[in-house]
Amino acid sequence: MQSKSISSRFLKSVKLSMCVLGAVFLCTLAPSTLAATSFNTTKILKSSQPQNNAEVIEFLAGDDDKAKLLFFREAFEKQKIHLFEKPQQYFEENYPLKDYVQAWSLLAQVRSEPQNNQLQKELQRFIEQHKNDYIAERVKTDRILIMAPYWDQNRQWTRFKSARSQLQWNHSEPSIMCWDLFHRFRNQKNISKTVAHDALTLINSPRYKGNAVCRKVSDILINKVPSTAFTRLVILIQQGRISEGKQVLNTLIKKKRLPAQAARLAFNNPSRWYRINRNKLSKQNKHVRIIAAYRLTSVHFDWAVKTADSLQGKLNKQEKSALWGRLGYVAAIGHDPKALKWFEKGGPTVCTGPYSALPNDCLEWRARAALRAQQWKTLNRYIASMPASLAKQDNWTYWRGRALTQIGQKESAQTYWQQLRSVRTFYGKLAHEALGQSFYYSGNETVEATPEAIEAMGNNPGLLRAKAFYDVGMFYEGNLEWQWAIRTMNPAQLLAASQWGEKHSLLHRAINTAIKVAEHYPVEHELLYPRPFEDEIETYAKKAKVDTDWVFGLIRQESRFIAAAQSNVGANGLMQIMPATAKWIAKGLGIENFKSEDIYEIDTNIYFGTTYLRSLLDRLDNNIILATAGYNAGPNRASRWQRSLPNVTEAAVFIETIPFTETRNYVQNVLANTVEYAHGQNKTIKSFKDWLGVIDPEADTSTEEKI
Repeated sequence: MQSKSISSRFLKSVKLSMCVLGAVFLCTLAPSTLAATSFNTTKILKSSQPQNNAEVIEFLAGDDDKAKLLFFREAFEKQKIHLFEKPQQYFEENYPLKDYVQAWSLLAQVRSEPQNNQLQKELQRFIEQHKNDYIAERVKTDRILIMAPYWDQNRQWTRFKSARSQLQWNHSEPSIMCWDLFHRFRNQKNISKTVAHDALTLINSPRYKGNAVCRKVSDILINKVPSTAFTRLVILIQQGRISEGKQVLNTLIKKKRLPAQAARLAFNNPSRWYRINRNKLSKQNKHVRIIAAYRLTSVHFDWAVKTADSLQGKLNKQEKSALWGRLGYVAAIGHDPKALKWFEKGGPTVCTGPYSALPNDCLEWRARAALRAQQWKTLNRYIASMPASLAKQDNWTYWRGRALTQIGQKESAQTYWQQLRSVRTFYGKLAHEALGQSFYYSGNETVEATPEAIEAMGNNPGLLRAKAFYDVGMFYEGNLEWQWAIRTMNPAQLLAASQWGEKHSLLHRAINTAIKVAEHYPVEHELLYPRPFEDEIETYAKKAKVDTDWVFGLIRQESRFIAAAQSNVGANGLMQIMPATAKWIAKGLGIENFKSEDIYEIDTNIYFGTTYLRSLLDRLDNNIILATAGYNAGPNRASRWQRSLPNVTEAAVFIETIPFTETRNYVQNVLANTVEYAHGQNKTIKSFKDWLGVIDPEADTSTEEKI
């Protein structure tokens, strides 16, 4: 690397192509873009012999490798790829993703003939040939998932264990974990309560939700260790997995562990159960009351509290800490000032134990309830009692310092703030300001990779495969290839990879990779905070009378400047606008004949997005924080959160107590981005805390939809 002062980067003048940009996380390419690169694959793949179809023959003879890749990917997903003999033959020899087509073909054959040893050998040869590439990890993982049922049925489980031991990234993938548990428990006669509870605690975690193999494990444990069933039921109720919970409930009733009629009523219609029994709660079955209390938290909270109160003296320590922790958690998320009271009823171990579905979330909301009430001594105590891994998170490190300051321990507070070294983050900025230091990312004495190092990244097969995936809109696969390629790189190499990504218009990868480098070396400000589409953004921001830096900060968070991005919930383009919102904006602007695919046009997307931001400011007291929250969660919610405040509240407190995790993180990131974009344009903000300001519950906000 060589030292270099900040210079204007080529991204300011180069327009970025829609289709060469990848996506952040699980985005997909715009449907209109996909349609332009392929033909009617659905119609073709319905045929039992598509390879003999004249249209397919002509298509496969063409030279559009990108379109053919998408075709064979769909053929693989629809289990039709076996109708093509060696599909990789239809691609140019140097096409980076040719091996993926071969892998899909091999996996499809193994799925149809798991007992075919010759196919297994071919697949193993493929893995050996690509042992240093991500594709080998992907194929090994898919092979395990395909073969697990076969190995289990044919008493060949040592093959599963051997194959799993070879995985580097996916050893703990939920289905693989649960296949291991399923085989072990299915063939085990005696399972201790401790082992069963530990296994259920594992698969109760959100990442295992909805996994069919994990559900099989749950069924086995409940049948073999019935005492685990009630714990599982309580967890499922808290997670809102009612259909799964009903199955467990029926098992408990079948084994005569619950009275059938009362338990079913409490579970299926808790309000009716309460109305029938409200004058005789103390006489009802303890476990039925527990079921009713948990179910009532989402139906009629006051009745849930009264039902829980009727159990005083009846609950053991674990049941008590979980139930009152749940009531406190629900109340805190709803900004109920009584939340702290319910948490205290759970005792010193509140939110913990086998009956607690989200122990860390519960403890965090206990702290947020104290923060919102400005009970600083209580907040300090709550953070101090958190598990170390939780207490060390940026938000609680900062608020621990604030709490200590408020109770007169300023020196101790500084030791916590000094732990937050990254000034790029929301809480890093607040901590640095509290210490009297600059809260901007420094652009002085920056480092830059040499041209030779950047050029060398163009020879990295993993990065080339990632770019090829991004080119066709397969962003999930592209991100995996990129992450695998950079996993062992040192900071200097990561910087070269970041700048290579920038050079090839992969801003999302350039930014994310530069973030890793910035933890070690100062990199150019514009590598972390680029300004593509600058003319369009400035034009439409000025037209809508919104802050240009805010728009840049929002787009950086929304799409990482991916013009063709489509999120997994349907938001589209640079500013991630939902289809219904786009139609509403078009109508308000008097734009006739607006088509849904128009939202991917750069000018249209920025025009609509900035116009919507203006409407949010107009409806939400011209407050950038409320408008940012409204952009993510909707203006109704932002207004409701504002009006629920007990009094004028510091904005940072308001943001930390936003009920939605996604929105809370989103607002923090957009605001931190905005300050950095302003800094990049030499606009000085003297105090980050003062810039954030306060939120007034009495401020005039409206959810009336007008543009």
